[in-house]
Amino acid sequence: MLTFDNSPTVYWFLGYSLAGLVILASIYKKVPVKAFVILSIALLAFMRMPAIVLNRELNADESQMLSHAITLHQDPVYWRSVDGTTIGPLDNYLLVIPKIFGFQINYTSGRMMGLLCCIGALLFIFSAMKRWFGESTARVAFTAPVIFLSFTQETDFVHYSSEQMPVFLLALTIWLLSKLTESRLLSSATTFFLGFFAGMMPFAKLQSVPQAMVVVIAALWLCYQYYGRTRQLKPLLTLLLGGITFPVLAFVWIFTNGVFQDFLDFYIFGNAIYAGENNFFSIPSQFVSLVSNSGDFTVYSLTLIIPMILGVFYALRPSAGSKKINDFLIPSTAILLILAGIYSSTKSGNSFIHYLNFCIYPWILLAAYGISKRNTLFIAAPVALLLWFAGNDAISYKREHRLNAFESVGGANKLDKSAVVKALEKFTKPGDYMVVWGWQCKYYVEAQLAQGTAENHSERSIFKHAMQDKYLSRYVSDLQRTKPAVILDAVGKYSLWVQDKATQGIDSFPAVAQYVHQHYTLVSTIDDVTLYVRKDKLTSLQSAVQPRLAATNH
Repeated sequence: MLTFDNSPTVYWFLGYSLAGLVILASIYKKVPVKAFVILSIALLAFMRMPAIVLNRELNADESQMLSHAITLHQDPVYWRSVDGTTIGPLDNYLLVIPKIFGFQINYTSGRMMGLLCCIGALLFIFSAMKRWFGESTARVAFTAPVIFLSFTQETDFVHYSSEQMPVFLLALTIWLLSKLTESRLLSSATTFFLGFFAGMMPFAKLQSVPQAMVVVIAALWLCYQYYGRTRQLKPLLTLLLGGITFPVLAFVWIFTNGVFQDFLDFYIFGNAIYAGENNFFSIPSQFVSLVSNSGDFTVYSLTLIIPMILGVFYALRPSAGSKKINDFLIPSTAILLILAGIYSSTKSGNSFIHYLNFCIYPWILLAAYGISKRNTLFIAAPVALLLWFAGNDAISYKREHRLNAFESVGGANKLDKSAVVKALEKFTKPGDYMVVWGWQCKYYVEAQLAQGTAENHSERSIFKHAMQDKYLSRYVSDLQRTKPAVILDAVGKYSLWVQDKATQGIDSFPAVAQYVHQHYTLVSTIDDVTLYVRKDKLTSLQSAVQPRLAATNH
């Protein structure tokens, strides 16, 4: 299988050469638009390969979602077998697809699905910009996010994140909105599917709802204007019908599987607690702090800042005559998408860089509107962005002889097994459940075993909050339901966030400790992780070994 060392010089040279071709093709009109788009997508896929083939955890969220996917393949009822906390079911079901086609659910397959979402989002945004601003402007503007997403090696933009699926759906709804704006006759099919895909977004990630609402409001405004001209309600009705179709189907499924209360408790109320006390007035400082954590996104924003300011200026300046519908709708939608993206990125109060995925495409939409009258000057933005990455790579190569942050030589393109997982494999078989108390979801992925509790990290059972008792109660109930073959107490120096064994280990929670000590035997401690094996499982294994030993001795 393909591997990459820390300095694949020829590969990087080819990548920068391809990037140069993409920039030239964006302004050279004789290059067909299809060829330009293919070159752009090829550049993204080419430069993402080092991260994709590195079959190792880049972010704890990856292991969390991959663990959910492994579990859903075995027990597909979300909120019974899996609680994604802030992550909706669609993000996790997407990761099951490679398994259906015979591939292992691992970091490589997850990043491939993320790349496909990224490619889809780019294509839909390009098509929307082409309709709204013309082909020339769309080509030049499109180059900036392509360069950014191709060359960034910040892990939050290349690992599979819970923002990639909702951003894909957002781009799809923006494209459908652009179709509605190009004709005086509103297509009922287009309005239905715009509503349908917008209705899916809360089930991908609740943080994406504000941006979904912006697109739906824009579509409602178009339908209102259309009704004023034609007195026809059909587009409005199909938009509303589309908007409720997926939620209705989802709730039928939820009630059928008896997980409505879990949906309320752990997706709605649990996420409300997670959002914390972050208020409206803290958003600007929170967003500045978030952006400052990402050098690449900071430069991406700086290269677009002048076109974006121009976009705001053109949107707000007084007009001598009455504006066309689209002259108001398009910039208003772009500005509101930016504001909604900033809100979504900061609402939780956490400065996780991958939240900035919500801002990549709204940025470029407003910038494209700002340069639509003088688009040739915008070529400076992707050029400056490419020079930023080239400069960083040159410095890194000079200091460390390193170009690639995702080194996959030495077997790193194959799924690793830690000492903990190698130890537990003696007591498990395919189809068994396992449980990790603490936060080390990578053990599920390495072992390829389903999680025996809906919460695959026990952070919400450990920390004090209004719903802690409810989380602990469900945790014990899940243990009783799945009877996992092994339980790991991973609280310790290698666990994320929860590392104090004295106050956060299993023994600090009586209900969990009682069940574990009653039904499980402590077998060993490896890498500060305590391994418990179910007593009847251990007894059966010992019974199977004894006759073989007796026969050998005889």
